[in-house]
Amino acid sequence: MDLRSVAKTPGWWQSHEVEKHYGTLIGLEAAASDMSTYQVQLIPGLLQTEDYARSVITAGAASWRGTDEEIEDLVRVRMRRQEDWISRGAPHLWAIVGEAAVRQAVGGPGVMRDQLAHLLELSHRQTRITLQVLPYSAGSHTAMEMACFAVLDVEEAELSTVYVEGPTANLFLDSPEDLTRYRRIFEHLRKSALGTVDTRALLTDVMEGFTDDTP
Repeated sequence: MDLRSVAKTPGWWQSHEVEKHYGTLIGLEAAASDMSTYQVQLIPGLLQTEDYARSVITAGAASWRGTDEEIEDLVRVRMRRQEDWISRGAPHLWAIVGEAAVRQAVGGPGVMRDQLAHLLELSHRQTRITLQVLPYSAGSHTAMEMACFAVLDVEEAELSTVYVEGPTANLFLDSPEDLTRYRRIFEHLRKSALGTVDTRALLTDVMEGFTDDTP
């Protein structure tokens, strides 16, 4: 209930057709002092280019028969989330992405080149973001049975929650046990993932491999 009250502050997203859980997430992002996120197959939403986001949202909308207008509205919402995050100068985002996320040709070679170039640019903003890639070579790891999660800390309200997203269910977990478990998972991922320099090297190598002739 406390988390909901933090996220209920009237916000710009309420004028858009977003689902209740998504609105709660946006509200928590706007109030967060620190965020950690893990994505095995996608670039995190706050780091996506507009073309990448449009390709992802369009593909997902096929399952619920979203219209072009609904898709474009969701793209605008995602881009606005990024604008607000950048303009606030907070929270710091620690993002770990699976190697599959940077190799999947989402939107085609040109879109992926731009997306990876965007990640490389963001990786130099050390006060804003810590970016790591979890390589295939890491082998078995502690998050193999999950696709994604985010830990959001709202220091002002002394609140923390774990957000777990799925195609038909989205959960906010705020029990001490859940928070401890997911923080431990993230710490193990952090140790298994590439450091900043090696992450940039991998992103550069993959980006250069996305040519117009890439299948």
